[in-house]
Amino acid sequence: MLRKCLWLARELFDFNLEMINEKIASKRMSFGKPIDYASLPRRVYEQAPCCFVLSTGRCGTKLLTKLMGLSKEIKCKHVPFPELIYFSKLAYETFEEDRKKFKFAINMARYELIQEAFLRKQTYVETNNRITFFAPFLTEIFKQAKFIHLVRHPADFVRSGINREWYKGRNIHDTGRIVPQHNKQIDWSEMTQIERIAWLWNETNQFIENFKLNLKDPDRILFVKAEDLFSRPETTQKVFSFLKLVSPPIKKITKIIRRSVNVQRNSYCSKYDQWKQQEKDQLSKYAGLFSKYNYNL
Repeated sequence: MLRKCLWLARELFDFNLEMINEKIASKRMSFGKPIDYASLPRRVYEQAPCCFVLSTGRCGTKLLTKLMGLSKEIKCKHVPFPELIYFSKLAYETFEEDRKKFKFAINMARYELIQEAFLRKQTYVETNNRITFFAPFLTEIFKQAKFIHLVRHPADFVRSGINREWYKGRNIHDTGRIVPQHNKQIDWSEMTQIERIAWLWNETNQFIENFKLNLKDPDRILFVKAEDLFSRPETTQKVFSFLKLVSPPIKKITKIIRRSVNVQRNSYCSKYDQWKQQEKDQLSKYAGLFSKYNYNL
């Protein structure tokens, strides 16, 4: 109980601190030079530095948000509004059929956030995993957009999903969780929870891999493993270098890493090394990309 109260107090402090920083930044911006608003949209689309983290979620995005918050040169959003929970699934299912519609939708949903950061001379960074299936449109709209592919060991991801009862119909976020489309080789109704979440991990990362193949400039994307982000401060420095920004001092990075962020409070699923062989086989069957990322199952 005490631990939960301390966690809530820390979250409230972080929220209030963010609000205070927002007001300070807004006042600074209001005292700047007059802005050529007629040309502003064009400059935002062509010049605004921004970065979108592509991931499955539950892979260190909250930690990365904290680390990005160490820099005043970055405007980082973990759960922006609108969050796009349902519409991210819709984009996955039909974006090839309705490219124009989804391109317009994500432009409308994120333009003002990026414009605000641009006016403050900041880089907009979004760690919200719901942005993943909009990546093909973001790269077309914002010419300076960069991307970070953040991936976590599939067993840890599946374990986190089981603990949160994904695909059980007990959380509104299930409205945004993808399911197989027209794949006769997959009988979703007969799959275990391990198999479903493993499929989710693989399918999301495969979508990102396909996006990376179609990205003409490979320098626009950085691959990061969550395990490195959790334990190696130089990984954070690499992210700042990718964004062409000055990295915070190593001591500050280490302090953030050592302080647990978004940790699983109540665990209902045993650790992977305690799984039965049948359960491990279910994971390896549907998380085929594990070998590409040098994970052992």
